[in-house]
Amino acid sequence: MRAMPLPGRKESPPEPPANPDDWRPQGFGHGGPIRESIIEPSWDGVRVLARIGRGTTLLTDEEGVDCTAEFGEVAAAISAAATATELIVDGFLTVQPTQIVVGIVPPEVEAPTAGRTMAQMIAGDRVLRPAASSRRLDPDRPIAFVAVDLLLIDGTPLLDIPLLERKRLLDGSLQQAELVRVTPFVRPPAASFITTWRDFGFSELAYKGANGRYMPGGRGNDWSRVRMPQR
Repeated sequence: MRAMPLPGRKESPPEPPANPDDWRPQGFGHGGPIRESIIEPSWDGVRVLARIGRGTTLLTDEEGVDCTAEFGEVAAAISAAATATELIVDGFLTVQPTQIVVGIVPPEVEAPTAGRTMAQMIAGDRVLRPAASSRRLDPDRPIAFVAVDLLLIDGTPLLDIPLLERKRLLDGSLQQAELVRVTPFVRPPAASFITTWRDFGFSELAYKGANGRYMPGGRGNDWSRVRMPQR
């Protein structure tokens, strides 16, 4: 019989699998206020972990299913973009960065990290089309990988490293290209960025604790998705 936790004492989070091959993406918690948060656009598409090593990339979805063959072009682009020998990157396979709109010019909005601007998320004259949110990938548009977190680099796990430090390492681990992006993020207040993301068609925002750790396969109490504010 499982012992009941003592009143007023929180149970320790479960230990992550020792083998990185068994890691799965961390899920979002049930919402609520998050102290010292960062804000990202919430991407549509297929959530995957990209495992880069020895010049190849393995893509596995949230269930641990290998989907590399299905997205071979993207996997090859990730391998070419990696600047480290070994990486495990959390991200999304999505068409959002490669959608084209005639007559809309993306603004040059700089996020508060070195070298990251909205132009890094939007390549050239390609911008996100304002549209209803969809969890399906459109096969008629190029699919890109948008990296949101870094879990391991060159054999060193980063699960206990604060999120902002993981973001810094992620920014230098991938060279952004047409099919490989790194998500932008901002610290509150973020009204102007939120307005821009809403205009690009995002329907949700992701709030994440700036100092939070990563629990593969678990749920992050300091991760929350909220509907995009209308104003």
